[in-house]
Amino acid sequence: MEKISLKERFSYGLGDLACNLMFQLITAYLMFFYTDVAGIGLGAISLIMLVARVVDAVTDPMMGVVIDKTHTKWGKARPYVLWMAVPFGIISASMFLVPNFGGTGKFIYALITYILFCIVYTALNIPYSTMLSCMTDDVSDRLSFNMFKSLGASLGGFIVMGATLTLVGMIGQGDQKKGFFGTVVLYAAVGIILLMICFKNTRERIIPETEKDSVAGAIKVAAKNKYWLLLCGITFFTFAGMILKNQSTMYYAKYYLNNEGIASLLMTIPTLLSFLMAFVIPTLAKKIGKRNCILSGGLATIAGNLVVLISKTNLAGILAGTVLCGIGLGLGMGVTFVMGAETVDYSEWQTGRRPQGIMTALMGFGVKLSMAMSGVVGAQILKFGGYVENSVQTEGALRAIQMNYIWIPVIFFIVVVILSLFYDLDKKYEKILAEVHERRH
Repeated sequence: MEKISLKERFSYGLGDLACNLMFQLITAYLMFFYTDVAGIGLGAISLIMLVARVVDAVTDPMMGVVIDKTHTKWGKARPYVLWMAVPFGIISASMFLVPNFGGTGKFIYALITYILFCIVYTALNIPYSTMLSCMTDDVSDRLSFNMFKSLGASLGGFIVMGATLTLVGMIGQGDQKKGFFGTVVLYAAVGIILLMICFKNTRERIIPETEKDSVAGAIKVAAKNKYWLLLCGITFFTFAGMILKNQSTMYYAKYYLNNEGIASLLMTIPTLLSFLMAFVIPTLAKKIGKRNCILSGGLATIAGNLVVLISKTNLAGILAGTVLCGIGLGLGMGVTFVMGAETVDYSEWQTGRRPQGIMTALMGFGVKLSMAMSGVVGAQILKFGGYVENSVQTEGALRAIQMNYIWIPVIFFIVVVILSLFYDLDKKYEKILAEVHERRH
């Protein structure tokens, strides 16, 4: 078996660092940027999210099929990391530019740039995630690749959560429009460089025959895979809970705690803990199983949110609950993509087919659907509660903010725990992979 270098593992992780500089920025700050900086209404934001997801419903499966039908000297998925790096950076920066338009003009500009971002992110991140199932099928190597992927994602989140508001203040000098745009241009430039390094130093080793299935045929194969369906549900509700909490943090700190400055700390703690958890996940996953990592992580996240709830405005209690949430998220999200690669192997064992592109694409669509649901649900709850930007909030608005920050994430992670109870592929995977190897050779 070919020995995979530390350089390649590290470079693969840089790809998720690049992606998460933008993904985490959007989940944590875009809704706040739209409402309190650009002055776009909550109803308009809900519409933007819904329209973008309609586009994703078409482009995500399409990208999966494109990957499955791609055949180049660089592999099936890896080329798109190179081709999409620069468009990704440019479109990301454009989302945080506030043009001198009226209300309708701002809405149209936000709609167009957000849709373009979703398309480019699809064309970049789905191939990047698919690479994990193409670079190796060795369990230890996948866990190692995933560790670096998780480290990259967590470091990207740590930078965004810890540095963004400081950079906005330094660059903008009191002008948040200028500050946000300058900060995102910086993140985008760094992201482009990291994606180039990721492309240059990685290699695909598992190259199945080019799939001849239609989209419908590939989806039919994927739909027979019960573990993939369970993992899609687990991923959807995990990201929905995380994103809703992230996008609510600015509102919770500014209006519920009357301490906007604490927002960076509340967002930085979970990302720092996720970063640290990535070092122990490979060993822990081998010891207790990947399913149990998700189960334990879900329970820890629920407990952490409840600690925050009972702490009310007590900062020590809130920070303790936030630490518990961070540990839980690190446990659960640290194994998700390895499990995704294993469900691809299961599909090959089950049907003889390996539609890895469409399976990764549809799981990616689920993540973006969770972004939309979090955005729409969060915006509508704020609207129903009577939220008014940059004002003293009513009791109803404060309850709405608390609902977004605590209660709905708790509900989502209860669903994650329930779904994980039915996922038992860990027990069968070693035997399944051995049979797949025997068939290939």
